[in-house]
Amino acid sequence: MRPITVTVSNASGGTKYSDLVRLDEWAPGQVGVQLTASGTVNYTLQQSMDDPNSPTNPVAQNSMTWVNCADTAAVGASSTVQTNYQFVPLFCRVVLNSGSGSVTATFVQASSVPL
Repeated sequence: MRPITVTVSNASGGTKYSDLVRLDEWAPGQVGVQLTASGTVNYTLQQSMDDPNSPTNPVAQNSMTWVNCADTAAVGASSTVQTNYQFVPLFCRVVLNSGSGSVTATFVQASSVPL
């Protein structure tokens, strides 16, 4: 899978959320994530198993259940972090809790086609 990158910035007026990142649930379970902080920030990586696009059990985007990353280094973080998922959540996002800086998250997932 090609890397997917999202950026969220300037939460000085309140919490902001990145765009959603949709991962491939059919691919192997390893997902690498780099969260690059710039300036003054406090952020959290979150994931959800809810799917607004599900043909059998859709969940409205504003009703999705979000869970903080199990890696506590990516929860309430203020500097650059690399972490990973050993499973594939359906969606991820970055919550910029506070700060005037930005966070860029890059997600790289193992290929769905073995070499």
